[in-house]
Amino acid sequence: MFSRPLLVVLLALTAVSPSRSDDQAPPIRTLLDLEAYASQLAQKPYVAPAVQLDPFFSDLKYDGHRQIRFRQDHSLFGKQGDTYHIEFFHPGWMFKKTVNFSEIADGQPKGVPFSKDLFDYGELKIPDKVAYPNGYTGFRLLAPNSLMKERFEFMVFQGASYFRAVTTKLGWGLSARGVAINTVGGEPEEFPDFTHFWFVEPKPGDKSFKFFALLNGPSVTGAYEFDAEPGETTKMTIQGSLFLRKVVKLLGLAPFSSMFWFGENTQPKPLDFRPEVHDSDGLLIEQDFGPILWRPLDNGKELRQSVFNIEKLKGFGLLERDRDFANFQDLEAKYDQRTAVWVEPIEGFGRGYLHLIEIPTGEETWDNVVALWEPDHLPTATEPLRFAYRLNWLKEHEHKLCKVISTRWGLGVATPDRPDDHIFVVDFTKGVVPDGKKPEWTPDIDVNITGDCKLLDKRVMANPETGGWRAFFKLDIPKATKLLEMTCELANGKQPLSERWVYQWKR
Repeated sequence: MFSRPLLVVLLALTAVSPSRSDDQAPPIRTLLDLEAYASQLAQKPYVAPAVQLDPFFSDLKYDGHRQIRFRQDHSLFGKQGDTYHIEFFHPGWMFKKTVNFSEIADGQPKGVPFSKDLFDYGELKIPDKVAYPNGYTGFRLLAPNSLMKERFEFMVFQGASYFRAVTTKLGWGLSARGVAINTVGGEPEEFPDFTHFWFVEPKPGDKSFKFFALLNGPSVTGAYEFDAEPGETTKMTIQGSLFLRKVVKLLGLAPFSSMFWFGENTQPKPLDFRPEVHDSDGLLIEQDFGPILWRPLDNGKELRQSVFNIEKLKGFGLLERDRDFANFQDLEAKYDQRTAVWVEPIEGFGRGYLHLIEIPTGEETWDNVVALWEPDHLPTATEPLRFAYRLNWLKEHEHKLCKVISTRWGLGVATPDRPDDHIFVVDFTKGVVPDGKKPEWTPDIDVNITGDCKLLDKRVMANPETGGWRAFFKLDIPKATKLLEMTCELANGKQPLSERWVYQWKR
């Protein structure tokens, strides 16, 4: 899929612009052009982008910055008819780095300069001699009006390599990133920037919107192509190449950041009027040679990292399975309506490791959950890691097995001889019942525990409230035991009927 003559194009770019600085990219028309330029940058020392922002804008607080609104009738491609439009974000408050934007019309790139005329500054009293910014800090992508019969903002890029999307039915939630560098492992985490974007001019009737992005950071450069299509499932095809200036401790493809403060499995719960607060409640993993795994999220007292060694990844995603408003009771945040994500690998996801990182938090303000794919081999400054994947922003990823829909645990009834009994309750959907089973049939349950404890009981029963199955098991956990790794799975004999519930319990 990516058989591209990188060296030839790289030599051509070098011959054309031997002394070009990082903020003056050569004309980019294709992903191949951008890949060659990213490799060229990776062979030179990193130069951090200069922040040149007038103190008036730099010192703006949240309330002041939100006064600045983009004029909707000035959007990029707004005169092209019923097609995709771009609106830009004004620098200020916590967003100080500017980004270079270009449009590609008829195959020719042309820069998009900053203009204060594109903004309404509200009630801000701007000094007469203020220096206006030299660029924008990000952009929002709007769908053609015909999709929703109204203006519909479905994707935002702003800050480092972060971006988010929504669907026609679900709202803002977790964030994606272009790449993750040293998220864990002892080295300082890096946040490379998308420093340049090139938008391919859209036409009325286009099903999707295409654009390119250059990634640049102290340890990495990258060339990205995005193809985005909004809908009830918002779809993105992302492909590109990564180059390393220097070896890193951890490189993560298709990384996501989400928030989990507490859920039905959190013990003890914060003193909050809401039963649950989270953007996502679990990590789902599909592999070609193994079970489908569901790992419920949690918020513990210390950072926890789970690493899944996977030979052939079929897909993964951070999901928000709980869609019952009664379990959130939040009329403003609407956590029951947050979008989920699902990654379908195409290239660059061979053997590797899927990381789930859960950082302790005492509030809902910050993302504290990260999921990413670590490939087995790292690129260099001249030998790229080429990748491609489909990213789906959706309500739920479907498959045929019984799904885990809730995880609960607590103490059992204490007795003198067993004061430390713990009960774990896992609810599954009904799934597909094997042929020939009687109405009173229930699946088998397979429970495996790693750690010092004793399995006292395990059972499955029909759950008339959900229409599915309830599995529960009881453990005698000695007070000295601090960590248990456990799995629970429904089966018909040796045939798996459900996802494999994978849980990490810490005292």
